[in-house]
Amino acid sequence: MKLSILFYSGLLSVLLLAGCDSLRQEVEPKGITREGEKLVVTCFISPQDTVLVALVTRSLPVLGTADPILTPTSVRDATVTLSDGSQTITMTSTIGRLPLIAYDYRADAREMPIIVGKTYTLTVSVPDGRQVTARCTVPGPVPIDQVVLDSSITNEFGLTTKNYHARLRWRDPAGQPNYYRVAGDNEYTYRSQYVPTPGGPVKDTLIKTRSGWTFNNGSTTTDIGRDGQEIVSQRARLAIAYSWINGQQQVSRPTGPINAYLLSVDENYYRYHDSVERQNEVGGNPFAEPVPIQTNVQGGLGCFGAYNQARASVTFR
Repeated sequence: MKLSILFYSGLLSVLLLAGCDSLRQEVEPKGITREGEKLVVTCFISPQDTVLVALVTRSLPVLGTADPILTPTSVRDATVTLSDGSQTITMTSTIGRLPLIAYDYRADAREMPIIVGKTYTLTVSVPDGRQVTARCTVPGPVPIDQVVLDSSITNEFGLTTKNYHARLRWRDPAGQPNYYRVAGDNEYTYRSQYVPTPGGPVKDTLIKTRSGWTFNNGSTTTDIGRDGQEIVSQRARLAIAYSWINGQQQVSRPTGPINAYLLSVDENYYRYHDSVERQNEVGGNPFAEPVPIQTNVQGGLGCFGAYNQARASVTFR
């Protein structure tokens, strides 16, 4: 009986492997459409900005010999201009925080204040003659009516964990399409143990830091089917720390002001970030349907979008 079970198990494994192999199809590189290198532009503007920043990089084609990790993608010799239809400013290039990957182009927001209802045009050109453009219109702000805080206790694999959560409530302006993104951050402290000298006593140190919220079901939403109604955001998990002290799990508690942000965004901003979030949810699943990243850059890739931020602060009691 055991031999029969082993035989059928082995046969099943062979059939499964053969079935998976049948899904594979060899593709000749010459049969793939070759997509040339493109300029990639990322820029988001807001009336709350003090500095206007545009990121300019270049794409790496799928077919090629360049190492995507070691090959610089930054574009250092671009001309970047921003126009509101009556005035045009040129943004100055600066070295970004990741010089191999990104190169910033900046301007003082006082040179061109970002105004609700205005349409702005971003133009990027490089010495080889390529030029890309994108446009966006700045939406008005939508105030936050309420920040709702709560907590929950979960038990997984025998480990009990406490989490803290937040939701935002607001009233959607009626008669127009609206797009939103929710964000937040909070302060928390946690205790860490260390040995200052070899063989010395163990000491405690209290560390205070601030981090952003985590959204399991996405941070973007629209008013489709809810025009003019109250909207409640997805539940966000507040930033806390988990540590082990003397074999016991210690969960930090949010302290100080908890900041909530409601971003009223234009359609370009929404579609770009929504597609990025959905692509992140796919992760490394090879069987998942790929999510194309939305772009509104004519002649290139990326996103030029606008948002208007409303803020509310509360304290966890």
